[in-house]
Amino acid sequence: MAKIEIKRLIKEIQLLFPEVVPLLAEHEKWATSFRMETFANLTTHAFNNGELEAAAAYLDYINNKLTSASPPLRNFIDAYYVEHLFWRATQRGIDLGWPLLPTNLKQFYLDFYGNIPTPRT
Repeated sequence: MAKIEIKRLIKEIQLLFPEVVPLLAEHEKWATSFRMETFANLTTHAFNNGELEAAAAYLDYINNKLTSASPPLRNFIDAYYVEHLFWRATQRGIDLGWPLLPTNLKQFYLDFYGNIPTPRT
């Protein structure tokens, strides 16, 4: 069941956010973890470029998915989306993006990293 939910999530992301389709196409369809990390990268890219409307839409979508997600889907979102957010963030991206994160996504991030994001060198 978890694999079906994950594939459905990826498909829905592509339908709602067509700008991610070419980026996801760089990975095999079965590589769902890479595809989800790519969506996280797109979110971080939006933070870095001040595209706050797009970033908020991505975050709201993921946040809404969590409300009815099964435990395996929640874990997938946590590991391959939230933990990958801010991976290539600039300080500007962090300053703009961190306040946009819904509380539960912030908590996932803090549970994994232990502190707010910092730019990686």
